[in-house]
Amino acid sequence: MGLISWVLGGGAKQAAAAVGQVAGVFKPNAEASETRGHAYDRAALAQYTAEFAHPRRGWFDGLVDGLNRLVRPAITFGLLGILPAVVIWPEGAAIAFAALALLPAGYWALVTVIIGFYFGGRMQLKAQDFQKSVQSAANRAPEVIANIKRLRSALSPDEAADDSPELALELAQGLPQAENAAVRDWAQEKG
Repeated sequence: MGLISWVLGGGAKQAAAAVGQVAGVFKPNAEASETRGHAYDRAALAQYTAEFAHPRRGWFDGLVDGLNRLVRPAITFGLLGILPAVVIWPEGAAIAFAALALLPAGYWALVTVIIGFYFGGRMQLKAQDFQKSVQSAANRAPEVIANIKRLRSALSPDEAADDSPELALELAQGLPQAENAAVRDWAQEKG
């Protein structure tokens, strides 16, 4: 009778709760872990949102941004402006270059490094953007080829089985052959 009264009196629930507390020491509660992870992710996103939000900017910020954008064109036009200045005013240019020759080599090395990094960094960013665009075009190539085949089959169903050599031959025959001897010879070989 003691066991039945213990089960009916809620003893089994107490035992299960005790087992759950002991198990929680060795293995964390999955639902609680997910809740904590979700709260952490929300807090991180809120921090990033606050960090990268664009605050209202005043006239001074706009002025400084405009001046920052003028550096590269000023250097370029300044260097290109030396050429007509030498032609128009050779005596003054000779005096200016003689004065510049008095500057120490370390100064010229510093100027070279600064300008090299300034223009080189931009060149590297543009090169990376170009590589991304080439990769994007390469990723779309199978889709473009499939579209070309679909268009060819829609325009001329009897030639739907044609592969790329015949398509290339048709394209090559459509080119002015007198201007490109290699294409003309290749077209004559194929057909």
